Amino acid sequence: MLVTRRHRELWLITHPEHGRVAGALCAQWGNDRFQKPAQHEALLLAATHHDDGWYELDGRPSFNAQEARPAHFLELPLEVTVGPYGRGVDSVYARNRHAGALVSMHWAGLYHTRFGLHGGEPLGHPLAVEVVAEQDHRRAAALREAWGGRGRRSEFERQTWYAYELLQALDLMSLALGLVDPAEPGTDNPVPVPSTLSRIDQPSGARSIPAVPVAPGGPYVELTLRILSPGVVSLDPYPFSQPSFSLEVSARRIEDRRYTSPEDAASAYQGAQPQAIRIEIRTA
Repeated sequence: MLVTRRHRELWLITHPEHGRVAGALCAQWGNDRFQKPAQHEALLLAATHHDDGWYELDGRPSFNAQEARPAHFLELPLEVTVGPYGRGVDSVYARNRHAGALVSMHWAGLYHTRFGLHGGEPLGHPLAVEVVAEQDHRRAAALREAWGGRGRRSEFERQTWYAYELLQALDLMSLALGLVDPAEPGTDNPVPVPSTLSRIDQPSGARSIPAVPVAPGGPYVELTLRILSPGVVSLDPYPFSQPSFSLEVSARRIEDRRYTSPEDAASAYQGAQPQAIRIEIRTA
């Protein structure tokens, strides 16, 4: 669950909804500057369903006992998230093994610096190490099957890594749209999205999405996301096929207070009607 504090309320967006938004962005990707991925069909499915494992955790929703409120996703330990996330990956493999391999790469990459895109050190938690090893093995077999001897294997692998790296950009872009308040325009210097992911109280202003590939193997650019006016977001440079398009993000709003129990928070969440936040995305 993505949890942010806005205007004395908690805004909650599920990870499957975040995935749906990532898929909507993927469907628009590509123009004269940004190459449309050759593995578009598999990437679209992977982007849309890469976080389906969170269905199990977001439906309650999970509870942060210390803060007495629904838990923000990065507040949950790996011991809680690895099982559900793995079952979500299984469900994507069941739909399409090529898409499943991309989601395997995404999951492993989360614990391994997104395979070098974002720097830092790999997560040393034993569960993370186990996930990386298992998913590397699993996706290798699935990708070999997806290639199927058609064309050069090296080109297929090059396109696969391009699809993976685009999935990371789509993930961060969708997370930014779910965490930032689109009703508050800001002209501040961009804040890197990765540095905001753990925050319930989000900084205002622009966001930057690092290491976005323009084509397989690069070059890589930084995208800047700005709120121009309430509900209107620009991206620069602009990676989409249409000069502007609209999408909706579904959120629930509950009172910002200390909840007495997981049941109390769940009751408030279930009693809140989903609200569609309409966002127009356009060139700068």
